[in-house]
Amino acid sequence: MRIVIVEDEIKIREGMGKMIESQTGHMVVGEAADGEEGLEMVLRFKPDLVITDIRMPRMSGLQMLKELAERKVRTHIVILSGYSDFEYAQKAIRYGADDYLLKPLAIEDVRKMLKDIEAKIQEEDAFGYGNQENRLRDIFFGNVEASEERIEELRRVCGFAPGMKYDLMAGYIGAAQPGYKEQVEKEIAELGRMYKDYKIYLMYQENRQIFFCLTVGKAEGEEEKSWYERAFYNQVVGKYQKKEERFVWAVTGCTEYNLREAKEHLERNLSYAMVLESEGWITDETVENYKAELFEYPLELGNHLKNAICRGESEEIIQAGEAFADYMNSRHYTPGDMRFGFLKTYHIVEDTLQDIDLTLHEYLKNSGIINRMENVFTYREMSETWEDVIKIIAGKRVKRENISNYIIQRAINYIREHYQEGITQEEVSRKLDITPEYLSALFSRELGIGFSRFLRRFRISHAKRLLKGTDMKIYEIAEAVGYSDAKYFARIFKEEQGVTPGEYRQLN
Repeated sequence: MRIVIVEDEIKIREGMGKMIESQTGHMVVGEAADGEEGLEMVLRFKPDLVITDIRMPRMSGLQMLKELAERKVRTHIVILSGYSDFEYAQKAIRYGADDYLLKPLAIEDVRKMLKDIEAKIQEEDAFGYGNQENRLRDIFFGNVEASEERIEELRRVCGFAPGMKYDLMAGYIGAAQPGYKEQVEKEIAELGRMYKDYKIYLMYQENRQIFFCLTVGKAEGEEEKSWYERAFYNQVVGKYQKKEERFVWAVTGCTEYNLREAKEHLERNLSYAMVLESEGWITDETVENYKAELFEYPLELGNHLKNAICRGESEEIIQAGEAFADYMNSRHYTPGDMRFGFLKTYHIVEDTLQDIDLTLHEYLKNSGIINRMENVFTYREMSETWEDVIKIIAGKRVKRENISNYIIQRAINYIREHYQEGITQEEVSRKLDITPEYLSALFSRELGIGFSRFLRRFRISHAKRLLKGTDMKIYEIAEAVGYSDAKYFARIFKEEQGVTPGEYRQLN
């Protein structure tokens, strides 16, 4: 099971998390200090179980339960309470909590509770009353066979009636401006409030950076359909459209019986962003009207680049790399052929380096560039990835004897440019084309401090300058250094400095 723990006493919260993960087979995916933070984690991680205290600052456990119920979030809930809160625990049961545990906690009680909840989940799965979105995901992503029985179960769980109209939108956001993912989630939620008769399911594939939005509603005429599609386009696509920061969306109709096929169809359409510069939807008509030419690999250009690498001439390498990119940009190949051309040339580069420069070969191999080439959707991304290859082999991006420091410097530069935003370790590592674990290990090895701690200290350092050098209010300073919650900022500041932001401002 995936579990979120919500408890304001840090020793109890961390102790329970360690107890569960060390002595059971379950995973704690989030820990929160109050109901407000807990609510955010539940909505983000969609856990199977929430273990929560009752009395907490900002938002109590009961308030959080009420909010989850109003949002129709399906999850199991267990209450933590002392004897004095027993009456509240009983009230929480009426709000939909499955059980309660009395403090102090005993490992035997926790194990029994987890076993009981697990049995409930298995029983729900057996009778088809599990989480709607999980049921949909299983069929949509091919985790289970889309049999008649499974489809009927999905219709029953989600309340899909015969004759309903299904629309599926897919959006690739890997090339979009920072913050667009959050904007999509916000705009889809707004559409849900505008179109209350529609059931709207938003799913996101983190590793591929693709949104899928399934909308199910009563069958209407073409006019109703056009109104909804226009609203979706205006809210999610049109008002965020930028040619230099490109996301790509496609739309199609479907039924509950061909969800997987519709998903694959839209992924095919999205792939044409590699060869099309169209704005708005990439439609079936756009794809069908694209006239692809027969692929022909420019062998002479590939050999020119190989020879330039062997001679070690930086300017010649750059010129050969640009000539290849210009050739590919001038062609009208299929998306698959376009990707194949770049990948083939990348492997020529890698094989050449393996013979003449093992250090640079290892760096290029471990840079994550090949993974980018295999997964990007737009030509702009592919072109930028190819530029990175050329800069590396021409010696413009990395000192070969100091690769680790180069990565650290890039990470610090990214932090310096984006620390005011809600950046994460995952986001920075993705920008650097390395894994989050490798990024953290590099920070620890090279700087003696983990990435998250470095980012926190960087933000606090800027906050100190603003506290001493400006008249900005503390909540304004919190926002200016990347914290949307002023109370959380104050807590972090005191942990780092030993005094609150207000007290620090008063110090000489």
